[in-house]
Amino acid sequence: MHEAVRADGEIRRLDHPVLIASFSGWSDSGGAASATMAYLIEEWGATPLAHLDPEAFYDFTVQRPRVRLEDGERVLDWPQNRLLLARPPGATRDFVLLDGVEPHLRWRTFNLAIEELLRELGVETSITLGAQPAGVPHTRPLPVNLSASHPDFEDVFKLKAPASRYQGPTGIVGVMNLHHRKLGWRNASLWGLVPHYLTVGPNPNAVLSLVRTLDVGFGLQTSTSRLDARIEEFATQVTQALRQSPEAAGYVTQLEEQYDEERPPAPLATDERVSGELPATEDILDDLEKFFRERRDPDG
Repeated sequence: MHEAVRADGEIRRLDHPVLIASFSGWSDSGGAASATMAYLIEEWGATPLAHLDPEAFYDFTVQRPRVRLEDGERVLDWPQNRLLLARPPGATRDFVLLDGVEPHLRWRTFNLAIEELLRELGVETSITLGAQPAGVPHTRPLPVNLSASHPDFEDVFKLKAPASRYQGPTGIVGVMNLHHRKLGWRNASLWGLVPHYLTVGPNPNAVLSLVRTLDVGFGLQTSTSRLDARIEEFATQVTQALRQSPEAAGYVTQLEEQYDEERPPAPLATDERVSGELPATEDILDDLEKFFRERRDPDG
């Protein structure tokens, strides 16, 4: 096992294991992919397996540790990459869940450290999760885009996997995907599309779409009951915000019309990472972003 990896549980060969990984940062607009991973960890009853020592992979002046109180004592939380083991109800195989934070440094070493551990566990299939802003309305089921190493993943997830012609910067998700594909592993990447005017925090509708896509792919029935309340509250907040901005409400109506005409909802840039400027409509959507920021941070 790589020197950067610390075992938290028994490291052994697993039963046809699949890695599911997400990283906060570049490839996770609004944190929807990380929120999906947190939801899976809880619903699937995942248990700690291992974690990576953050010392070699982060610039702590860029991403500082956070201090908090625990039982009256001050403790530090460092950027965390943890791997957990899960066997959800009805599953015929084990799942390794990687809940991570995009590193700042030594990406090749980072991938090699994870690879060594995955080899010990017997992993040869990996699924990465991402989220990206797109021209989709929050009032409709949010689509998921698929990128895959093998065409049969289209049948697995019931999605099309168009060839990407993107060239440019990428995040740790893109690097990990290519690393695993060069190893000859089966790899797919699922990208939840989130409304580009609602990227202040995790979108529960995107979480729902990613969870259901994974259920389809692996024959699972993950409970989504805990998401229902979040989705209802989220919809109420958006409705309140739209009342304050008729221009934004009109823009959402346009997106709904486009969606209902079954135009394929394309991300604003690529399946690797959204880059560049948002549409010109971003000016009329400032009220929505401000509304959600104030709701999450009333003290500013």
